Amino acid sequence: MAGCFPFIFPVLCCIVLFPACESPVISNTTPAPAVLIYMAADNNLDYYAIANIRQMEQGLSGCSESNIFVFIDRNSGGSPSHPYLLRLNKNTESSGITSPILRVYPEQNTCNPDFLRKVIADVKDYSRQRNAELRRLVLWSHGTGWLPEGTPFNEIDDENEDINSKGQPPLFSFGLDNNGGIDGTSYQKEMEITDLASALDGEHFDLLLLDACFMGTIEAAYEFRQACDYLIASPSEILSSGFPYIDIINNLVCDIVDPLEVAEKIFNYYNNQKGIMQSAAISIIDTRYLTKLALEMELVYMDYLSCRDSLPISSFLQYDRTGSNYFFDFKNFIFSLSEQTKKDYSGILNCYQDTLPYYMHTVKMFNTLDLTGTEGLSIYIPNTFLTRSELHAYYKSLSWAQDSHAGILFD
Repeated sequence: MAGCFPFIFPVLCCIVLFPACESPVISNTTPAPAVLIYMAADNNLDYYAIANIRQMEQGLSGCSESNIFVFIDRNSGGSPSHPYLLRLNKNTESSGITSPILRVYPEQNTCNPDFLRKVIADVKDYSRQRNAELRRLVLWSHGTGWLPEGTPFNEIDDENEDINSKGQPPLFSFGLDNNGGIDGTSYQKEMEITDLASALDGEHFDLLLLDACFMGTIEAAYEFRQACDYLIASPSEILSSGFPYIDIINNLVCDIVDPLEVAEKIFNYYNNQKGIMQSAAISIIDTRYLTKLALEMELVYMDYLSCRDSLPISSFLQYDRTGSNYFFDFKNFIFSLSEQTKKDYSGILNCYQDTLPYYMHTVKMFNTLDLTGTEGLSIYIPNTFLTRSELHAYYKSLSWAQDSHAGILFD
């Protein structure tokens, strides 16, 4: 539902937060907008990637051709199994994918930032030939927010593979490439969030969608603050079936794209499911306010440093149903600290409200994690994790840690 803030929603099994003064509608520009959907599916998500492309073709309205480009790298059983680039065409008749292949790439690590840059450059060239401009990006794969490559994570063995999330199992930063390169070597590769940010350096999109688990974290969002105006992501898990592209594909290619309408369609799809499939937490992040939010956090971290022994980690809400102590609720952390210190953090809370104009969630995630009280953005809170020295050294290298002075918590 497009429109202006404030919003009035019926009371369902969800929470909506933070009315603002206006809806984040992105203004019209010329030439026509183009979209890149980058699907790193050389892993156990291959089936769902193909199903999502089929949904895109079915949902596409208007002319038979579009300015939507879909890059996909399938697993070894795919045809073709090499990475390739499609231009999306409308298809309501065939049960297969009919969009034309524009380019087939040699087999390689599609979680390599250099390769992502190459695909973006290729799509820009194809777009210019069609008098279009690449303005929207969807990143589709596994994900674990800011965590670096290979970080140990509690895995979950779901009984039904169809309802596995895009982060469980396995869990990596962004993406997972299971196959080898041109030289025939084999590997499992992931893309660390800093590498992903470097791949987007110099690019700017009006809308960035992260169809991967746990990417609605302040650390990841901050790395992307120069790369997009609005970010749509989940602070928790996302079903392996992915976003409902049959519902949102036309929004992505509109001259005027409304992040609110896209986020609502994603949430409503999940919320209308039954049982364990009714699992979602969807946020919009307005990147304009992230730098201010980081500056506001220095005082918060200093206050927490002085009293963290009396604030056990177990008291903070988490977005991970395994209780991994990586993804804590940002606003719950501030509230808990305020109760402990008796200080007024209205400045940072107001900035948070500007940063997160929309958040909705189902009651639970996979009938396991109760999302009641969550506010839409995760943050890492180090405490007495003595075994995480290497991870903490990595965390201090993140832009968020540097600009917010979170490093004082690790010394």
